[in-house]
Amino acid sequence: MDRGKLVENTVRVYKGCSDLPIRRFDIVYKTNDYRYLCLEYNGYNEIEVPKEAEKRWEEIFDEWVKLCDDNTISYYYQLILEVTYLETRYIVSKEMLQQIFMRYPEAMDEETLDLYIAELKKWKYVYNKKNNMLDEVGRLMDQHRASQNKLGLKKSELEEMRKEHEDVEPQTLEAQAIILEHITGIKTDLDKDSVLKWLETGKLATNINEQRRK
Repeated sequence: MDRGKLVENTVRVYKGCSDLPIRRFDIVYKTNDYRYLCLEYNGYNEIEVPKEAEKRWEEIFDEWVKLCDDNTISYYYQLILEVTYLETRYIVSKEMLQQIFMRYPEAMDEETLDLYIAELKKWKYVYNKKNNMLDEVGRLMDQHRASQNKLGLKKSELEEMRKEHEDVEPQTLEAQAIILEHITGIKTDLDKDSVLKWLETGKLATNINEQRRK
C-alpha cells in the first residue's frame, strides 16, 4: 500500500471556530454545503465530503453560538437555519415520494429506488422496502404533512422575531468587513481570518463604539 498516496488523498475537515475561515463559515451557514468545511476544497474541485463533516458543523455552530455572547440574536439566526432546513426538507421529500409513487415499479428500477430511499433517509424519512410501496408512501406522506405543521410554527416564530429585531438583518460579509475595518483599523481577510478572530474583532468594534458614545 502506498501510504504517501493515502495521506495525499485524505480530505481534512476544519476543527472549529479557531481555524475555520469566516468566508467558509458564512457559506456553510447559508447553504449547508459541507464541502467548504474541507481544507482541500477550493470552490471548484471535486471532493468526497467525509462523513464526520455534518457532525463537525453542528459542533462549530454550537461553538459559534456560545462565542456570540447574545442568546437572543444567536437563537434568531439558529431559527433561520432551522426554517431553511425544514423548507428544503419539505420540498425535496415531497418530490421524491411523488416520484416513487408515479414511477415505481414500471418506470423506476430497483437501483434508482435504492438511491431515493438513501436520500430520503438523509432527510429523516425511513422507507421500508420490505413493505408495500403504496403503504410506505402513504405513511411517509402522513409524516410529511406533520412536518408542514412544524414548519408553519417555526416560520411564524421567525416572523415574530424579525419584527422585534429588524436591526439585525444580516448584511453581506464584505459590507460587515468594511464597517469593522473602519471602526477598528484592523485589516480583514475573509478567506484567512478565522471565525474566532472575526467575532473578537466585532466585539472590539462594539466596545470602541460604546466608548465613543460616552
